[in-house]
Amino acid sequence: MFLTWADLRRADLRGADLRGSILNSADLSMAWLHNSRLAGVPFAGARLCGAKLGGADLIGCDFSEADLREVTGLTAEQLSGAAIDETTKLPEELATDPWVVTRIEFCRSWRDTHGPLPPPPPTPAPTAH
Repeated sequence: MFLTWADLRRADLRGADLRGSILNSADLSMAWLHNSRLAGVPFAGARLCGAKLGGADLIGCDFSEADLREVTGLTAEQLSGAAIDETTKLPEELATDPWVVTRIEFCRSWRDTHGPLPPPPPTPAPTAH
């Protein structure tokens, strides 16, 4: 589905299979996306403020310039396979998470070497020192 600029505020998309969709610049504020299949979906510039992302598959999603502040259920592990960068607005607790910081650095390096496509592979968990 081509959903660029779509207004999906408060949409109930729990468990939906949106793989293959394009959601760049869509407004998904307060949307329910629990356990949704979102692998590979581009969300560049999308607004997801207050969205519920618990259990959503985010491998290969592009969140550059996306607003993920105040999302619930989002984990560092979910973001470890997504394309995020310095333009991605993250919840404060995730923006400082070592795994997420490592992912942002890896995505930046990947983009500088490979361009935006294909998306970077997942980042393994950082090792404790």
